[in-house]
Amino acid sequence: MSAESNRLLVPAVAIGLAAGIVVGALGVFVAGAVRGQVAAEEAGGPLEMEGSPPASVRVGQVEMQTLQNRVAVVGRLQEVRRVTVTAEVEGKITELAVDEGDRVVGQETKLAQIDEVWAELRLKAATADLAAAQAELDQAQSDLEQLERLSNAGSAKAKEVDDQRTLVAANLARLDAAIADRDRAQTESQRAAIVAPFDGAVSQTLIEVGQWVDPGDGVVEMISIGEIDALVDVPERFVNALNVGDEVEVKIESTGHEVVGQIVSVRPDGTNASRTFPVKIRLPDHDGQLRAGMSVMAQVPISREGEFITVPRDAVLFGGGGAAVWYAAQMGKPEPAALSEPVEVLFGVGDRYAVAPLPGGERPVLSEGTQVVIEGAERLYPTQPLNILNAAADGQASPADPAQPQDTENAVAPDATPGA
Repeated sequence: MSAESNRLLVPAVAIGLAAGIVVGALGVFVAGAVRGQVAAEEAGGPLEMEGSPPASVRVGQVEMQTLQNRVAVVGRLQEVRRVTVTAEVEGKITELAVDEGDRVVGQETKLAQIDEVWAELRLKAATADLAAAQAELDQAQSDLEQLERLSNAGSAKAKEVDDQRTLVAANLARLDAAIADRDRAQTESQRAAIVAPFDGAVSQTLIEVGQWVDPGDGVVEMISIGEIDALVDVPERFVNALNVGDEVEVKIESTGHEVVGQIVSVRPDGTNASRTFPVKIRLPDHDGQLRAGMSVMAQVPISREGEFITVPRDAVLFGGGGAAVWYAAQMGKPEPAALSEPVEVLFGVGDRYAVAPLPGGERPVLSEGTQVVIEGAERLYPTQPLNILNAAADGQASPADPAQPQDTENAVAPDATPGA
């Protein structure tokens, strides 16, 4: 063998020996770790990292609540009331007092003003006609009284008295008509000022200053405020589970706000194409942030009431593997430890989620009173000790013991179908 070959062979042998030593050491380390994990599990619990500092967290409680399972349906917001405010008298528009988007108060805010000159002239004419009718009636009654005295004295014929009585009745009818004309003229004069019929907002103006309008011509379009309706399309297989008065949680897609409203109507006729039925949900809109046309998603009830496991919304962490809840487990040590439980989120109600354990678990761990982490769960790892900041202040229940089966009877209503 040449000297050059010897020089190449020696480093190669050294590298091989070094690689063998590293692999052997790694094997010993892995085998030791596996034996430690098995020993820990046989001793009754998972392996805990020695010297792990406790994580400071805040917790909430699992509650069993009687709820209805729900399904998500889409829809849009629409105004409760929309009207076209019209002119009630003829005349020229002298003032347009509002712009599009203005908020108005019912029976107070003036929308527009019609020139009152024609209404005032009609009122004067009606007042004069009323005075003339009253004078004619007074004269006819006076003549009737005189004829009745003459008839009693035998100086007037009975037919003359009857004719005068008929004239008095006719004049009385003309007086009533004159009073009605006068009242109408007064009302028209008052209606020259067009006011908002209800609390709302101006969506569109239909006239301009100087334009002539006749009775019935549109002046502005208005929509109501304070409340708004969510119109959602519910599939036919779910519509019979809905009742007027049911509470429904509605999420506004554009803002992310969630509002609880009540079903006010379920239309009896659906659409043949999509086989859905329009359902109207009345929502409060005290801050005026909800606008007609916004897209919504509503969680409508689709089953009878049943018992559900509920947790605070902040207790559920969503990830690529699904949803999970971290809870405080008592593992025979003074301080509780963190464990994770995969769950299926069924639906939301208020500030909580209704959840169900995933099938295939060894035993249920979420039951009434179980402490679940609502703040600080993002940094946890299994069996990490917990420092519960709000345990004493909030009077939380004791941490769950994973070694003891938890009572979760009726955790999910047997007839419930998980919804979105």
